[in-house]
Amino acid sequence: MNAGIWLSLALGIFLSAPTPPPTLTLKDGRVFYLKRAPHEEHGRLVFTTLEGKTYSLDRNEVRSFVNAPPTATRTPRVLNPQDSRELGAIARQKRQREGKTTDLSGPRVTRTPPARGRSRTRVPTPARTPKPSAPPRPSATAPPAATPRS
Repeated sequence: MNAGIWLSLALGIFLSAPTPPPTLTLKDGRVFYLKRAPHEEHGRLVFTTLEGKTYSLDRNEVRSFVNAPPTATRTPRVLNPQDSRELGAIARQKRQREGKTTDLSGPRVTRTPPARGRSRTRVPTPARTPKPSAPPRPSATAPPAATPRS
Protein backbone atom coordinates (compact mmCIF):
# COMPACT_ATOMS: atom_id res chain seq x y z
CA MET A 1 0.00 0.00 0.00
CA ASN A 2 2.82 2.37 0.89
CA ALA A 3 4.57 1.68 -2.45
CA GLY A 4 1.41 2.62 -4.36
CA ILE A 5 1.29 6.02 -2.66
CA TRP A 6 4.93 6.71 -3.51
CA LEU A 7 4.40 5.57 -7.09
CA SER A 8 1.40 7.84 -7.60
CA LEU A 9 3.27 10.75 -5.99
CA ALA A 10 6.30 10.24 -8.27
CA LEU A 11 4.04 9.92 -11.32
CA GLY A 12 2.23 13.15 -10.39
CA ILE A 13 5.53 15.02 -10.05
CA PHE A 14 6.77 13.63 -13.36
CA LEU A 15 3.61 14.58 -15.24
CA SER A 16 3.46 18.07 -13.75
CA ALA A 17 6.89 19.00 -15.13
CA PRO A 18 6.56 21.57 -17.93
CA THR A 19 7.24 20.19 -21.41
CA PRO A 20 8.32 22.33 -24.33
CA PRO A 21 5.76 22.88 -27.08
CA PRO A 22 5.96 21.05 -30.43
CA THR A 23 8.30 22.83 -32.86
CA LEU A 24 7.95 23.13 -36.63
CA THR A 25 11.00 24.31 -38.65
CA LEU A 26 10.64 25.47 -42.25
CA LYS A 27 13.28 25.18 -44.99
CA ASP A 28 13.76 28.96 -45.03
CA GLY A 29 14.80 28.87 -41.34
CA ARG A 30 11.62 30.08 -39.66
CA VAL A 31 10.63 28.25 -36.47
CA PHE A 32 7.04 27.96 -35.19
CA TYR A 33 6.09 26.84 -31.69
CA LEU A 34 2.76 25.05 -31.88
CA LYS A 35 -0.14 24.44 -29.51
CA ARG A 36 -0.41 20.85 -30.76
CA ALA A 37 0.86 18.66 -33.58
CA PRO A 38 -0.12 19.77 -37.10
CA HIS A 39 -2.74 17.86 -39.11
CA GLU A 40 -3.07 17.35 -42.84
CA GLU A 41 -5.98 18.70 -44.88
CA HIS A 42 -6.12 18.34 -48.68
CA GLY A 43 -2.38 17.68 -48.95
CA ARG A 44 -1.36 20.69 -46.81
CA LEU A 45 -0.22 20.93 -43.20
CA VAL A 46 -2.47 23.01 -40.97
CA PHE A 47 -1.19 24.15 -37.59
CA THR A 48 -1.85 26.74 -34.91
CA THR A 49 0.96 28.61 -33.18
CA LEU A 50 1.11 29.49 -29.48
CA GLU A 51 0.09 33.06 -30.42
CA GLY A 52 -3.17 31.69 -31.87
CA LYS A 53 -2.39 32.18 -35.59
CA THR A 54 -3.41 29.37 -37.95
CA TYR A 55 -1.25 28.56 -40.98
CA SER A 56 -1.57 26.20 -43.94
CA LEU A 57 1.64 25.19 -45.73
CA ASP A 58 2.74 22.72 -48.38
CA ARG A 59 4.53 19.64 -46.97
CA ASN A 60 7.61 20.40 -49.10
CA GLU A 61 8.23 23.66 -47.22
CA VAL A 62 8.74 21.89 -43.87
CA ARG A 63 12.27 20.88 -42.86
CA SER A 64 11.48 19.17 -39.53
CA PHE A 65 8.83 18.71 -36.90
CA VAL A 66 9.73 17.92 -33.29
CA ASN A 67 6.93 16.78 -31.05
CA ALA A 68 9.15 15.39 -28.27
CA PRO A 69 10.96 17.55 -25.71
CA PRO A 70 14.62 18.14 -26.53
CA THR A 71 17.25 16.23 -24.63
CA ALA A 72 18.87 17.98 -21.72
CA THR A 73 22.12 19.73 -22.57
CA ARG A 74 25.11 19.56 -20.30
CA THR A 75 26.15 22.87 -18.84
CA PRO A 76 29.91 23.31 -18.82
CA ARG A 77 31.49 23.01 -15.41
CA VAL A 78 33.22 26.10 -14.08
CA LEU A 79 36.82 25.17 -13.45
CA ASN A 80 39.10 26.71 -10.87
CA PRO A 81 42.42 27.74 -12.45
CA GLN A 82 44.04 27.63 -9.01
CA ASP A 83 43.37 23.88 -8.70
CA SER A 84 46.26 21.99 -10.29
CA ARG A 85 44.09 18.90 -10.84
CA GLU A 86 41.91 20.85 -13.29
CA LEU A 87 44.69 22.30 -15.47
CA GLY A 88 44.27 19.61 -18.15
CA ALA A 89 40.54 20.29 -18.43
CA ILE A 90 41.20 24.04 -18.60
CA ALA A 91 43.69 23.50 -21.44
CA ARG A 92 41.20 21.28 -23.33
CA GLN A 93 38.46 23.91 -23.02
CA LYS A 94 40.83 26.62 -24.25
CA ARG A 95 41.86 24.53 -27.30
CA GLN A 96 38.19 23.80 -28.03
CA ARG A 97 37.27 27.53 -27.87
CA GLU A 98 40.14 28.38 -30.24
CA GLY A 99 39.15 25.63 -32.65
CA LYS A 100 42.37 23.67 -32.22
CA THR A 101 42.06 19.90 -32.35
CA THR A 102 44.44 17.04 -31.80
CA ASP A 103 43.97 13.99 -33.94
CA LEU A 104 45.19 11.09 -31.86
CA SER A 105 43.68 8.48 -34.15
CA GLY A 106 46.18 9.08 -36.99
CA PRO A 107 49.48 7.27 -37.55
CA ARG A 108 51.83 7.49 -34.65
CA VAL A 109 55.17 9.11 -35.39
CA THR A 110 58.02 7.65 -33.37
CA ARG A 111 61.52 9.03 -33.17
CA THR A 112 64.34 6.56 -33.62
CA PRO A 113 67.09 6.85 -31.02
CA PRO A 114 70.52 8.00 -32.27
CA ALA A 115 73.27 5.45 -32.92
CA ARG A 116 75.37 4.52 -29.92
CA GLY A 117 78.18 6.98 -29.25
CA ARG A 118 76.76 9.67 -31.51
CA SER A 119 74.29 12.25 -30.42
CA ARG A 120 73.54 13.58 -33.89
CA THR A 121 74.13 12.70 -37.48
CA ARG A 122 77.22 14.33 -38.95
CA VAL A 123 76.79 17.07 -41.47
CA PRO A 124 79.70 17.50 -43.89
CA THR A 125 81.49 20.81 -43.45
CA PRO A 126 82.39 22.86 -46.51
CA ALA A 127 86.04 22.78 -47.67
CA ARG A 128 88.19 25.59 -46.27
CA THR A 129 90.41 27.77 -48.36
CA PRO A 130 94.05 27.85 -47.17
CA LYS A 131 95.25 30.97 -45.41
CA PRO A 132 98.15 32.87 -46.93
CA SER A 133 101.44 31.85 -45.31
CA ALA A 134 102.98 34.22 -42.78
CA PRO A 135 106.72 35.05 -42.70
CA PRO A 136 108.71 32.58 -40.60
CA ARG A 137 109.14 33.38 -36.93
CA PRO A 138 112.28 32.82 -34.98
CA SER A 139 112.24 29.66 -32.98
CA ALA A 140 112.98 29.46 -29.27
CA THR A 141 115.96 27.11 -29.75
CA ALA A 142 117.75 29.22 -32.40
CA PRO A 143 120.34 31.67 -31.12
CA PRO A 144 119.29 35.28 -31.31
CA ALA A 145 120.58 37.20 -34.21
CA ALA A 146 123.38 39.67 -33.53
CA THR A 147 122.24 43.20 -33.37
CA PRO A 148 124.72 45.99 -34.15
CA ARG A 149 125.68 48.22 -31.22
CA SER A 150 125.99 51.84 -31.54
